[in-house]
Amino acid sequence: MITVPLRRWATGVVLVVSALVTAPFAAPSGTPEAHAQEPVTLRVAYTSDIDTLNPFQATLLVSTQLGRNMYEFLTINGSKDSTPEGGLAERWETSSDNLTWKFHIREGLKWSDDQPITAKDVAFTYNLMLTNEDAATANGVAVANFESVKATDDRTVEIKTKAPQASMLGSTSEVPIVPEHLWKDVKDIKGFTNTEKFPVVGSGPFILTAYQEGQSATLEANDKFWRGRPKIDRLQYVKYESTDAAVQGLRKGDVDLVYRLTANQYKALQGESTIKTSAGNNRRYTEIIMNPGNPKKDGSPFGNGAAVLKDPQFRQALASAIDVQTLIDKVFQGLAVPATSVIPPVFPDWTYQPDDSAKHGFDLGKANSLLDAAGYPKGANGVRTDKQGNPINLRLLVTSDDTQRQQMAEFVKGWFTQIGVGVTTEFKASNQVNDDTTAGNFDLSFSGWSVSPDPDYQLAQQTCAVVGTDLADSNFCDPEFDRLYAAQQAELDKTRRKDLVQQAQGILYDKVAALVLTYDKQLEAYRSDRFQPFTTQPENGGIIANQSGYWSYFRATPVGAETATDDSGGLSTGAVIAIVGGAAVLLVGAVFLVTRRRKAGADERE
Repeated sequence: MITVPLRRWATGVVLVVSALVTAPFAAPSGTPEAHAQEPVTLRVAYTSDIDTLNPFQATLLVSTQLGRNMYEFLTINGSKDSTPEGGLAERWETSSDNLTWKFHIREGLKWSDDQPITAKDVAFTYNLMLTNEDAATANGVAVANFESVKATDDRTVEIKTKAPQASMLGSTSEVPIVPEHLWKDVKDIKGFTNTEKFPVVGSGPFILTAYQEGQSATLEANDKFWRGRPKIDRLQYVKYESTDAAVQGLRKGDVDLVYRLTANQYKALQGESTIKTSAGNNRRYTEIIMNPGNPKKDGSPFGNGAAVLKDPQFRQALASAIDVQTLIDKVFQGLAVPATSVIPPVFPDWTYQPDDSAKHGFDLGKANSLLDAAGYPKGANGVRTDKQGNPINLRLLVTSDDTQRQQMAEFVKGWFTQIGVGVTTEFKASNQVNDDTTAGNFDLSFSGWSVSPDPDYQLAQQTCAVVGTDLADSNFCDPEFDRLYAAQQAELDKTRRKDLVQQAQGILYDKVAALVLTYDKQLEAYRSDRFQPFTTQPENGGIIANQSGYWSYFRATPVGAETATDDSGGLSTGAVIAIVGGAAVLLVGAVFLVTRRRKAGADERE
């Protein structure tokens, strides 16, 4: 699932999650064996929307994160530094012409319904994406260069490519493999939600067992996961209307992990005795995307973006009118750095840094001069007009529950006013923002992506071929960029490939494909009285939630349990509870039971 899908981050308004338990519990009478029956549940608060749990359609960040825990991939990005390593495949090799890859599947793998996982499942998944455009919605870029895929036997899958593909191991780390014996009967990929029957058959560390739209998603440990059973019994995503509400849930003990905190929330939680905070080096960037009105691949028009956004000089003026450092100081309180490219510095081999002489910088005088020279005169009222004499006023989409973006919008609106460009802010729920940007019904919109370790997918989002699709970032289109994209994909020498990737990002920067603003720290907090420190990705200073893998949740270890030293699941939950005991663990079980009873009564891009 590509970085994508992170994908644009979206947050929305939804049903408020009620407080479940606020008072401490007394330990029940009985033997330690009775305690062993209580499940260990890790509850993760989320505020953004789940668009779907169908892995072929999922593009919003929470959706793709759930998919990473439900399904295994052919290869997976490692926890240490995101280098691809074996998933379903234990080894692979390429032909001398670099056009044929053979992946060898591990022996004895099982789906959660006890059916064998074979190379035929891998071939089925990829071929479905190659032949059904709905199956290619989320991750089609990963297979775009595939010529053919076939299982030569139960443990070998052969992939032939149209041209050499340097990003192959990155691509196979992004597509979740589904069970052929169930998905072959799905006739409508686009309409299939993957929640029609529980438990949902998968191969990842957890299996989806319940889902309430707008409230929660519950997954249980998969006993058949090839790395071993996780140490926790359940992973539950709990929906909150805002991070403010989620923070209160963390303090009360209703949830165990909250991510994407604001700077104020993060600092307020520091020093609390039962809570540990983390400011991880993120694989994400924040941007304002623009709608330049480029046509779709078939030549048909896309959206209703303001005509002025087609002009690179106009976009350059906007870039010079944003004081990114002020946003970092005032909104992020220093917990971010200025961004220059679509590849964050957590992937140092690929990130881009323009020469000082080429940087846009904050310069309102320069921005005004660019607009004057480009033929957008400023009237006596201080408002500029386009080349047809109409006042320039841009629509800026902002998700309605994101306080940081709302603050940023006010700064941006003020700066643009000073260069004569009007801005009307439109506050909408996250799903609506996503719908509007996908349909092209906007001028400007706050956005962001969680980036994959290999640069191929992120660059593919800027190509002409994806304009007007779910895969597009800012619907940018430039023939020279497309040439460089194709060249880097086929370049197997890493040094030469790196140079091509830098050149491609230089075009995005110079022509302002989007207003890339900041690389943000991921601000997180968890209940340290319940869980030991989590495995981050990368392991040195990385993030807990929203990894390009499943490491943090698969290796999640309750307080008192033996810390994992490898990828095995380790102790049974019963042993964990018997070791831990006490009110805190009993509270975990009690909260889950309350939640389960409530559920039984009812039926940000990556």
